[in-house]
Amino acid sequence: MMLAFTLEGYGQSVSVRVVPDVVVEGEVFRVIYELENGQANDIKIDNIDGCNKLSSQPGVTSSTSMTIINGKRTQKSSYSYAYTYRAIKTGTHTISPATFIVDGQEVKSRGASIKVLPPDQSASRTPSYSGGTGSQMQSASPSTQSSGATTATSGKDHFLRMNLNKTHVYEHEAIECTLTLYTREQQPNLNYKTPPSFDGFLTQDVDNYQGQATMDNINGRNYIIYPLRKYILFPQKTGKLEVNPGALQMTVTEYEVMNSFFGRQMIPVGEKELTVTGSPSIVNVQALPSPAPASFNGAVGRFTLESKLNPQSLKTNEAASLEILITGTGNIANIKAPQPEFPIDFEQYTPSEDISTRVSGSTVTGSIKTEYTFVPQSVGKFEVPQIEFSYFDPAKKDYVTLTTGGYNIDVAKGAGVTTGIMEQEDIARRATDILHIHKSDASKLSKGAVTPVFYTAKFWIVWVVILAGAVAFLLIYKKERGKRADVVGMKTARAGRVAKKRLRTAKKYMDAGNSEAFHAEVLKALWGYISDRLSIPLTDLNRANVSEKLAAHGLSEQEINRLIDILDECEMA
Repeated sequence: MMLAFTLEGYGQSVSVRVVPDVVVEGEVFRVIYELENGQANDIKIDNIDGCNKLSSQPGVTSSTSMTIINGKRTQKSSYSYAYTYRAIKTGTHTISPATFIVDGQEVKSRGASIKVLPPDQSASRTPSYSGGTGSQMQSASPSTQSSGATTATSGKDHFLRMNLNKTHVYEHEAIECTLTLYTREQQPNLNYKTPPSFDGFLTQDVDNYQGQATMDNINGRNYIIYPLRKYILFPQKTGKLEVNPGALQMTVTEYEVMNSFFGRQMIPVGEKELTVTGSPSIVNVQALPSPAPASFNGAVGRFTLESKLNPQSLKTNEAASLEILITGTGNIANIKAPQPEFPIDFEQYTPSEDISTRVSGSTVTGSIKTEYTFVPQSVGKFEVPQIEFSYFDPAKKDYVTLTTGGYNIDVAKGAGVTTGIMEQEDIARRATDILHIHKSDASKLSKGAVTPVFYTAKFWIVWVVILAGAVAFLLIYKKERGKRADVVGMKTARAGRVAKKRLRTAKKYMDAGNSEAFHAEVLKALWGYISDRLSIPLTDLNRANVSEKLAAHGLSEQEINRLIDILDECEMA
């Protein structure tokens, strides 16, 4: 049967992995080499600084796979060579490439590294990180435990962090944010108690995020680090903004240290419920440079611009479309496409918009395709000017303006439309500033002498009204100028009108079924109204000082809590 198979040869290659890739000083780890399509006759491996090799010969395993595609049989084989080491020195140590001799040919692996943490200095028990494989163990520190002693869990054993890929950004610039649990517990049982808060940010969750657990030493204590959730944040205002990790409900296992025939062992004695919190992370948001180009509408990142006219040959009363496509990375979901300038002879319809986004690394990438539908009403030659779109590039720290060429459009006569009718429509549409001359009836003209106008009562009445209006205008202008000088007072007086205007906009979004825009507009209305009425800058607004100020103005605790709940609901949405 084997002789009947047609075997296809493959080149040899070697991959390397370290299990686990982070260990505590004194712990054991393995370096595993996978050799495909060959068996090593000899292996040359350098020593690893700070580590001792526990076996001179590797543990070898092999596997063979076979596939049949369209009647063609292929066979692949692989050999695994595992070396065991003990870490004896703290630090990150380089694992040099290994050389495999296969049928007289040299095949080299790539290099790798192993991170060795120092022993835990102050904890009663040191977490053991397996890197996702192998058994998980807990060991006691003999210097800190005695027989029958129960391990105590402190606030330093577990905490949350919002890890940001950058803390100094421009307004609307993308930030990668990872909600991370630092714990000494293996595979903790978690329940989300209070969700993270992102005041002043638009957020996009990373769906199905699965971060790789690792281990690190922080302030002399070793922690297992679990990335829980990932977000992409877009700051909507300048200043120092806080990202709060919220709170988790975690179930931890308590252990009792016992002396036995095998030495000291940690025996689980029960479970305990803990609330895990963390300190907020600070983001410093810088305003975009001024002045911005006229075609800038808030896009921050890197983008490209394309446009397409369909069809190329146009006729009257036949629909056509101009498609504008913006692609790139950044706050793609929160920008608006540029508005083309169509001739007045083109009847326009509500544009359709298709937004496609996905998280790519530490930012969001995608496209916005906007289709403007129009119908030419007249025969002739028309022009659609070039389309401009500007964005701010944080890497260049400058604005970039993109343009697409304009369109010279020849519109032919469509079916079912006569030339005479088209000419009349053109005259009616284009010559609206030319009116016919209407002749007066000469018999109605006065035949007597004309009285000078300044002798009439109507003349003096008009002058009195003009003078009274001028005096009133001067008084009102003086009063308004005084109001405008008082910026704080002006904001306070206009707070209600501004908030109502925003709420009317929110109502339109609600009627249109746009939940995200509706909640964003309600949030702007509330924060703006509170800022103007209480004379607190937007950058200094937070729930604590708002609650304190509102209570000082006589609002009940129930009303204040209701307002805070609405703010929380809008921010979550």
